[in-house]
Amino acid sequence: MRRPDYDDRIYQLHAAVCKALGHPARMKALDLLREGEQCVCRLAPQVGVTESHMSQLLAVLRRAGLVDTRRDGHTIYYRVRDERVFEVLDHMREILADQLAHLEDLAAALSR
Repeated sequence: MRRPDYDDRIYQLHAAVCKALGHPARMKALDLLREGEQCVCRLAPQVGVTESHMSQLLAVLRRAGLVDTRRDGHTIYYRVRDERVFEVLDHMREILADQLAHLEDLAAALSR
């Protein structure tokens, strides 16, 4: 298979998106946004953080281009910009499940 000849800026953008995904609370927020747009006031208690912390977490996702906002009066609603991000999260979980299964196999082999 031929190696892609990407400009280094593509790798930098890719890394920025991966970094934005690399926090458990941000991943949980994205999962909650599967249900549709929500405000910080609804997301924060479900994620288990303060509203100000939730706003910071969402700001990272917004800068990475993963979420958009809509203002209604004083309330800002967040929604996922591209629902393909859910496919990425799902594929990552499949990889994690495979890794955990492999570790369980290793643990079983050790206990024999």
